[in-house]
Amino acid sequence: MTLTYYQDHIEHRAIGGIMATLLAEHQVRLEIRELEYAEWHRGEVVSDIWLNSANFTLPINFSLFAWLYEVPLIRHCIPIDWEEDAGRWHAGELNPATWSQQLLANQTIVPLIHHWLMIQGQRSMRGVRMNTLGWFDFKSAWFAPPEP
Repeated sequence: MTLTYYQDHIEHRAIGGIMATLLAEHQVRLEIRELEYAEWHRGEVVSDIWLNSANFTLPINFSLFAWLYEVPLIRHCIPIDWEEDAGRWHAGELNPATWSQQLLANQTIVPLIHHWLMIQGQRSMRGVRMNTLGWFDFKSAWFAPPEP
């Protein structure tokens, strides 16, 4: 069995090690593959299990489908009609909650860990984003001028 993930996610390395140990107790060998970001993102490598992280921003009704749709790896791994769903999404006919519940019910996506990260601070701060590792990327942050 193969497990594949982006090499810079330390958490995935730890999860992979735990999985390998647990599976070995049942005589199942887990081959772990750590990929560079570009190779991971393309999703062309064949793997039984992929570990991934996702950073959804608000509004979640927009970001959930948009993020999954834009990552080739996800589109390779989840066997649905992405173009049909994208059409429904653009038309405002896709219910993100129902759509994601189907992915969970089919165990196409299995959430392992959930973090809800928000920045508390001055309300005038703009442009703060999260990077692919889930850390806040402040290089494009700026403060809006005070309101008159």
